[in-house]
Amino acid sequence: SSDLSSLLCSICPLSSSPFLLPSKMIRAVFRPFNAAVKSLQAPALLATPRQPLPAAACGAMRAFAAARKPKTEDGTLEGRYATALFMASSERLDKVYNDLVQLRSMMQESKEFKLMVETPGIQPDSKVAALEAVCGKAGTDAAVVNFLKVLVENKRMHLLSRMIDLFENFYRSEKGLVLCKVTSAEPLSSAQQGQVKQAMQQRAEKGSTLIMEYNTNPAILGGLQVKMGEIVLDNSVSTRLERLQTQLLAPVA
Repeated sequence: SSDLSSLLCSICPLSSSPFLLPSKMIRAVFRPFNAAVKSLQAPALLATPRQPLPAAACGAMRAFAAARKPKTEDGTLEGRYATALFMASSERLDKVYNDLVQLRSMMQESKEFKLMVETPGIQPDSKVAALEAVCGKAGTDAAVVNFLKVLVENKRMHLLSRMIDLFENFYRSEKGLVLCKVTSAEPLSSAQQGQVKQAMQQRAEKGSTLIMEYNTNPAILGGLQVKMGEIVLDNSVSTRLERLQTQLLAPVA
């Protein structure tokens, strides 16, 4: 769609230069994007341009149109941004995903970095300069850097964490990775973890790879709670006691 193409153009500009743009050029870079963002709310604003697009731009737009969309969809604002980044980085998906995970880890580990990212009062040029410095040291992919610049220019940085989570969902779906969360009252042994994984692998779709996540919660008293994709299995003692209590309190017919 036209709105996705516009987002893609902003994340992955026609220029193939690997160097980051200086802050004073940011507004010039995002000028076409700002008009496109307005079209997300008013599609009628996408009037046919009077002048034909350059051949390079047409070629880029065709490439964007052919880019692979995520297997799962999310129609929220955050989902549209995450989708645009996914399509713009389809040829280096692993690198972009790892960079986003690294950004999320830095936000979780550093209160200062998280505050800088999510605080709207910081001047855009100062925020972009800080992000460029951090990403430069981390070797972050240029598409991710451009994506962050788009978010700064359009005052969407406070949504970055949610966008990363959605991108992760898209990535896992693309790679056939399924998160399986297992909660027990006490830590499971290696043998028990293996048994749970084997049992859940039989329930998973053929060709899927499970990402096992084991947690403890003494409040469940015993048994297991398992969530794998849309499947939820609750065999905890606490839940069984709640069901029993409900049955005991139910009026006798």
